[in-house]
Amino acid sequence: MSGAIPAARWRLLAAALTDAALGLALWALAAMWLLVAVLPWRRHPLDLLDLALLCAMLFGLAVTLHVVYHTVLVGGCGQTLGKMLLGIAVVRRNGGPIGYGRALLRVIGGGLCVLTLGLGELPVLFTRERRSLSDVIAGTRPVSVT
Repeated sequence: MSGAIPAARWRLLAAALTDAALGLALWALAAMWLLVAVLPWRRHPLDLLDLALLCAMLFGLAVTLHVVYHTVLVGGCGQTLGKMLLGIAVVRRNGGPIGYGRALLRVIGGGLCVLTLGLGELPVLFTRERRSLSDVIAGTRPVSVT
């Protein structure tokens, strides 16, 4: 195993909040474009089915943006923008780069953390390596690069 120092808990939280804020801003812009593209073509008010479909499209857009953002950035350079700002990288257990496959697996593990109402993130608070459920599933760990 590499001798890299595990990322500080406060840095992990700050990076996650930064990425969430960036993701929300990106989603809001994309959602506005979607609404501008869809709503002018409507000749009558939205009914309940149309509204449900629109909500499903917006949710799907949010999930797609999240998966692409985290998979491409973490898979390509080991860091999201929030992690770059706070000096954190995601590496394999042996310290090597994780690649796109493990990055996608890590995102899927993050989805499991959401389904467990955040319980999958608890190991970050109590373990020395600060690995969440998604890190355990993907065989990765967050380390400090500063």
